[in-house]
Amino acid sequence: METSQLKVFVNQPSKNSKKEISLLQMFSDFLDARFLGKQMFLRDIKAMFRQSLLGIIWAIFPPFLSAGLWVFLNSTGAVNITDSGVPYPIFVMCGTVLYSTFTHALNMPADAVMAGKGLMAKLNFPREALLINAFYKVLFDFTLKFMALVLIALILGFSFGWATLLFPLGALVAILFGFSFGVFLIPFKMLYGDFKRLLSIATQVLMYATPIVYPMPESGIGRLFNAYNPIYYMTEIPRSWFTNQNTPDLWPFCLIAGVSLLVLFFGWVLYRITMPIIVERVGA
Repeated sequence: METSQLKVFVNQPSKNSKKEISLLQMFSDFLDARFLGKQMFLRDIKAMFRQSLLGIIWAIFPPFLSAGLWVFLNSTGAVNITDSGVPYPIFVMCGTVLYSTFTHALNMPADAVMAGKGLMAKLNFPREALLINAFYKVLFDFTLKFMALVLIALILGFSFGWATLLFPLGALVAILFGFSFGVFLIPFKMLYGDFKRLLSIATQVLMYATPIVYPMPESGIGRLFNAYNPIYYMTEIPRSWFTNQNTPDLWPFCLIAGVSLLVLFFGWVLYRITMPIIVERVGA
């Protein structure tokens, strides 16, 4: 009796990484992964609605809860925030939405790869699909937060200007900044749990070291630090567009976007080179 021959794929570390880092092969795999990445995203979103009573509320609740806490502390005098030129609730909500979007973009690539480790160990498919799925999730999450931010601002009677239309573009740079470093850190976070814990602590510290819930200090070490802090420009420039305030210099913002693209490319290369090792480790 004849038996059909099935093609078997074996995931193992490759001694020759030329194929993995070939630009032609990289972009070919990216194109092949677009449909699968989209289907993974739709599957995960549907699962989120099925397995949660509150659904999308969990996506928008944390940053607005944090902002509400700061508004309460400021109104009771527990903290004294200097005048930012716009209503403080709008100021702090806009900042927390941008920062939470950045941290979500930073963590999502490794989270998506970790969630797909079972598939990676059993099936052969373009691994870029996991990154595409992660990027779609970050965009979906920001869209919900942006809609909630606009709705709350309208309820509070805030008047928008034409510059508000630039806010999603600024948020996209924040997403790109976080996502690029998130992709670069995938191998380290997958292989060593210390990186995930360290990154969690670092993002919490940066939340308070960066003018997210308070205006830029006029002098002192805080102003000096944030003059070279990319997260400050990543949040302050989009917030100035949303609130119709004077925009800081744009060149650091453009520099952040350019550096993010470079980091994303090198992170992608590192992702492809280390993926066989990661599959072997997590699939063991």
